[in-house]
Amino acid sequence: MSFSEIGAQGPTRVRNGQGIGIEKPADGGDAIARGSDGKKYIFRGDDNYRGGPVGRALGAEADAADIGNFADHVLRKESKLSSRYTSFTTETKVARTFTSAFYYKYVSKAALARLRGLESQGSLTIWDPDQVYESLGLGPRKLARQAADVRAAMKRNSELLIEGQIPADYLEPVNS
Repeated sequence: MSFSEIGAQGPTRVRNGQGIGIEKPADGGDAIARGSDGKKYIFRGDDNYRGGPVGRALGAEADAADIGNFADHVLRKESKLSSRYTSFTTETKVARTFTSAFYYKYVSKAALARLRGLESQGSLTIWDPDQVYESLGLGPRKLARQAADVRAAMKRNSELLIEGQIPADYLEPVNS
């Protein structure tokens, strides 16, 4: 990725071709896409979600978001601001901390394998902490200086960022 591929707001649809890893089981069995940590699902805690797609569709809708770079999304996101990214985590207990419920009432999950399918079609992009760090490091100096803090916050929360819109039928409640 070159500096010329990064806009004033930071990276948008730039990828280095590596993900959090899709691995086949060692026994050669069912080829379920998993994260590098072996997770099959990612989770999102959201008190306001009552159905429908999650995130902003790539293109004009994502470009119109209030937040357009990784640093602002991870370090300074407020609920009243829209973002081109949607946060997910690989840990249910982390997702629960982003809701007001004491149990998993407002936590949804999405199968990572299905999201990887959307990613291969170009409908969305999945960003892990190391990819975000690399991308910010190649951007404007103001964002590059925040790259380590962003990566640390994402790792602390086991966070992945989704750029694009996830259809409603890809999400299901954890407590079902």
